[in-house]
Amino acid sequence: MPQGNVAWQPSLVGIALAAYQPNPVWLAEQLASIATQAHTEWICMITLDSPLQEISSVPDLSPFLQDERFIWVENPERLGLRSNFQKATQLLIARGVDLIAFCDQDDVWLPEKIAESVAAIKARGPLSMVYCDAYLLVDDATRPDRLHEYTIKTDGKMSIAERIIQPQVNGFCEVFDASLAKIHPEIPVESPDHDHWYSLVAAAYGGVHRIDKPLALYRQHAGNTIGISMVRAQQGWDKTEPLKRYSTLRENAHLRASIARRASKELPMSKGLALFYRHSAGWLLILLAVMGRRLFSDQFLAANAYRKAWGLILLESSQREVVQQVRKRLPKQIKVVRTALAAGALLLAASALAATQLQDISVAVIATFVLVCLLAVSLVITGLRYLQHQMPHTLVLLVGLGALSSLLAQLFGANVWSTIAIAAVPMAANVLYRLRWMKRT
Repeated sequence: MPQGNVAWQPSLVGIALAAYQPNPVWLAEQLASIATQAHTEWICMITLDSPLQEISSVPDLSPFLQDERFIWVENPERLGLRSNFQKATQLLIARGVDLIAFCDQDDVWLPEKIAESVAAIKARGPLSMVYCDAYLLVDDATRPDRLHEYTIKTDGKMSIAERIIQPQVNGFCEVFDASLAKIHPEIPVESPDHDHWYSLVAAAYGGVHRIDKPLALYRQHAGNTIGISMVRAQQGWDKTEPLKRYSTLRENAHLRASIARRASKELPMSKGLALFYRHSAGWLLILLAVMGRRLFSDQFLAANAYRKAWGLILLESSQREVVQQVRKRLPKQIKVVRTALAAGALLLAASALAATQLQDISVAVIATFVLVCLLAVSLVITGLRYLQHQMPHTLVLLVGLGALSSLLAQLFGANVWSTIAIAAVPMAANVLYRLRWMKRT
């Protein structure tokens, strides 16, 4: 532990719970899980965006209304998720807490959640954040799959820019130094998510650190504010409004750019770097830099940076976005890329056979046509893999395409060496890619 951290011994945890029309049974389960925490030095600030009277008569909640560790505050008017969490956080700061833990109204904490989080953040030092994993709770049944299987795509240290591009910290899993909320008391309007903003703040100071252990149960239901898209799709639930709002390439890219601009004004960074964050052209260069840095080490983050860069330069919703929306609605069993390649190969074969019926087209022209089409498709496949690494069956596709093209060349009278060359072109492109990958890794 660094020498400067020895005197830092945080103990009092302030739990910020922003609620709105909560399910009383689920809220009672959450509060019961807080009340039975192994770490007992905590207070829970519950700021209500709906009338307390709606739930005050529920028997399950009665013990927590009488428990002085739970502080109930009814907002005179609805603040919304971001401002409600901001209010709860500032009320806790006023009470002198050492650490802040965000809490949702419908999850469940395991008994060691606070204790292990406190131990982890003590080891990391002041101005830091830690976040844990969680099991999924669906239809009141705990599932073995874990939250980080869906959200954590990058292990290790991430830059502020990378965390803007790819949020992966969930609020109910966070525990952070309360001093961060003193330094940055306001959650900007540019950031719709309180948890994402404070992960950026922590990244600019003491760092964001993962606890690779489930310490909570993340309840998934039709009324989630955010939720996990894949789980919601499995359950037949529609996307939540926040996910719908920023589902297109353009809207999501511009949201991230606005967060970057605000981060350049609020967070400590060099003037030169802040200038890049502040302007769209500079932010685009940062996205390209992230792509270059992560190209061979993190396929998901590189692809995410590419999508943000592409969305940033779109002037309006593109046809590509329409295609993406259609693709999302297709069953997972339909492999769009493979199906398109198979259809393209059949079309190529049909075109070549049809061309043989025309007397004014020579075999050489047909062979050239086949070779050009083959090169174009090979470059597209290799390019997709090079940028996004999202086609694990590329080798099989290229072998099949090369074999089909060489067969067509033989049918049109090409010699042996020409046939071998045509078959080898896609394989050569893939081998060059693999050699470069091996060299970089």
